Amino acid sequence: MTTTNFSSLQLPDGEIALDEQTLKKYGANNFTQEITTEVLPDAIVFAETIADVQATIRFAAANHIAVVPQGAKTSIVNSAAGLSGSLILNLSRMNHILSIEPENQVAVVEPGVLNGDLDAETRKVGYFFSPDPGSKRISSVGGNIATNAGGMSSVKYGTTKQSVLGLKVVLANGELVTFGGKTFKNNASYDLTDLLVGSEGTLGIIVEAIVHIIPIPSGNSITGLATFPTIHELMRAVQAVQASGVNPSMLEILNRVSIEALDEYEHSHLGSHGEQALLIFQIDVAVSGVLEKLDKLLQEYGATKIDVTEDAGRTAEIIKIRQDIFAAGAQYGRLIVEDIAVPLGQLAKVADKAEELADKYQQRLLLLGHAGDGNLHPDIILEDRDGDLPEGTQKFIDELLDFVIQVNGTVSAEHGIGSLKNAWVPKQLDENVRALQKQVKKAFDPVGILNPGRKI
Repeated sequence: MTTTNFSSLQLPDGEIALDEQTLKKYGANNFTQEITTEVLPDAIVFAETIADVQATIRFAAANHIAVVPQGAKTSIVNSAAGLSGSLILNLSRMNHILSIEPENQVAVVEPGVLNGDLDAETRKVGYFFSPDPGSKRISSVGGNIATNAGGMSSVKYGTTKQSVLGLKVVLANGELVTFGGKTFKNNASYDLTDLLVGSEGTLGIIVEAIVHIIPIPSGNSITGLATFPTIHELMRAVQAVQASGVNPSMLEILNRVSIEALDEYEHSHLGSHGEQALLIFQIDVAVSGVLEKLDKLLQEYGATKIDVTEDAGRTAEIIKIRQDIFAAGAQYGRLIVEDIAVPLGQLAKVADKAEELADKYQQRLLLLGHAGDGNLHPDIILEDRDGDLPEGTQKFIDELLDFVIQVNGTVSAEHGIGSLKNAWVPKQLDENVRALQKQVKKAFDPVGILNPGRKI
């Protein structure tokens, strides 16, 4: 039971919740399937204004209370779940699009704006918001920035980092600072904007963002499916496509288990002829001759069937295949989601290793991902929805992540570190880099109240 007197926390516009039902509802990350132990925070603040955030941080600093920033609660690595004795600062009510400025190619938004909502609004004026995570409809822009989320379009347009031009941030002492601005180039200081992107609420609380919006490309786009005899051949094809100059806006891969799960979930026939691997691709600016070049290239690397369309309805059906994969895997029980990135030249080797380890430990492997930029999700399907990870699943994860580090990859590409992957940071980063990270953390958060135990 908390001993902190929260009655002295005065919020100009927001609300504070102390009841157990609300603490349970907002205290857990339901998308972090590996964490089954419930840890309740002491309180939850629902901020509605920057002044609410500042008041909360000043109260927490004065009382030495840990603050966990929270947006749409979609963290997969337990970044935004409650900590014992903590205060959750929920920003979901700060959900206003403050401006859309086509003349500057920017939008100014509060952190609780959902990615999909921002994209939909910018499309009304002929633009789009390029970060395209699988959680697009349900994740917030603030959360995307906090984890540097990627997604299906990142192969061409980059991760969230490439779309963030400026931030307003409340520091650990409650002061409001502004980083960056509305210009595309800004070399006046150290790039603290980029430093905050991916920091998972450990350096400051993002309360406003200036993001780049992009004109919708003119002309027709091409979307397609290609099947391959093995995941190894598919990965080699991805590497070749990326070196060809075709410049795809999407290169998504699915293994045999993924195809089978989708067929059952969608009542489709993707694997009706024993297809072992599937590539979903899109070229959003299709110049003359590009389709012929791509078709020839895919066949050279073993494609057995290629289905291409310019039709909007069929395009939506193909994109839905990739969007449905997590639900398709979860239909069987619990989905343990991993997130790695490797150099493009190592894709085939890492995919082979993942399949090999899945066989070794008898794991049902859902291998998918944004392979065009080397980002894979080797996910495990567990029928048991509760409890600790089975020994075989943990051994699969441990050996695969060790291998990823050996080939100069990363144990986190777009989901963050949170508390789930902290043990892997020392294995990937050398001692000097870790020491620098701790110095940066201390400079921004000397008392250590901002999301402690996460990220580093």
